[in-house]
Amino acid sequence: MSVHYPRASTTITGHKSVREALRATDIYSSDLQGDADVRDYRQLPLEVDPPRHHLYRVALAPYFVKPSIEKFVPEFRAHADNLLKKFFATDSQDVGAQLSLPLVMQNLGVIYRRPQDVAEWMSWGPDVWTAASEKRDGKVLHDYLDLIYAEAMQGNSDDVWSEIAHLEIEGKQISAAEFRGIAGVMLAGGRDTVVKLFNGIMWHFGKHPEDLDLLRAQPELMSAVIQEFLRFLTPLPVMNRTTVPETGAENLPDDRYVGISFISGNFDESVFTDPFTIDFNRGRNPHLSFGFGPHTCLGNHIAEIEARVFLEALMESGLQWKIVKEEIRFHGGEFASVPDHFASLHIAKI
Repeated sequence: MSVHYPRASTTITGHKSVREALRATDIYSSDLQGDADVRDYRQLPLEVDPPRHHLYRVALAPYFVKPSIEKFVPEFRAHADNLLKKFFATDSQDVGAQLSLPLVMQNLGVIYRRPQDVAEWMSWGPDVWTAASEKRDGKVLHDYLDLIYAEAMQGNSDDVWSEIAHLEIEGKQISAAEFRGIAGVMLAGGRDTVVKLFNGIMWHFGKHPEDLDLLRAQPELMSAVIQEFLRFLTPLPVMNRTTVPETGAENLPDDRYVGISFISGNFDESVFTDPFTIDFNRGRNPHLSFGFGPHTCLGNHIAEIEARVFLEALMESGLQWKIVKEEIRFHGGEFASVPDHFASLHIAKI
């Protein structure tokens, strides 16, 4: 999930330094307001420090632990099989719009028990802040969040939103603003990041079909393949921290923001040999794509299980494809060979 902050005054890079910074919440605080142009509430539990951060994590963890997600695998697989069949029945479609986004949204519809909302979520496109136009705006998301909160408070729904709305933190039911912060993360966090992951998988196999052949010949590599794609694609390359917690503070210094570069850690040559190559036989892979420390991504099991099911469907489909047309924004500088954003990716079956 991409969060907009003012420009950081400095950026922490390198695997060791990033891990140390992510552990040091007393120095590099998450108590900050992101996306100030489109929202005035905190994304939770992202933008709050321990110990309160831990209270939110404990309350939300049951929805994201591995057993809670594994039970949806049959439905994930049905979604993947159906969408792949439909996608490859037509010549040269866009992977993001016709495959990755629908698949991720259908899976979230199952997890959150809101299949009736999938079409609406898809209409927002890959970024909820630009759902209405190219200009960033929160109205579309906030109208939806207000609607589901009202439903939950009236007892008219039997879904994850109803349960989230009635969560208690230290014996007190969460507020409407806290609900916005939690539900917003649940919708956005599992959206563009996993879509980018799936786009990247299709892009790589379109350029390197030999790697798909390798996975088909050695399915025991599956876990390593997932971790390597997560490392290389680094769905969320950087996040900010603040050296001055913002809650209750006055006269906040302009230079308080510090960037935490996950991508630099994932391509640190002291940790990863030949990091700019996707290597399914890499072995140990301590990537930072889910962060590290107290704020490690709560949705890591969702991403990993969705990726596993998607890859299994690709393996067993027998399909091969080529890239017909691509519009990709790559990172700059030393990461110029690493995709940052897939604006479009058209492929065709071969």
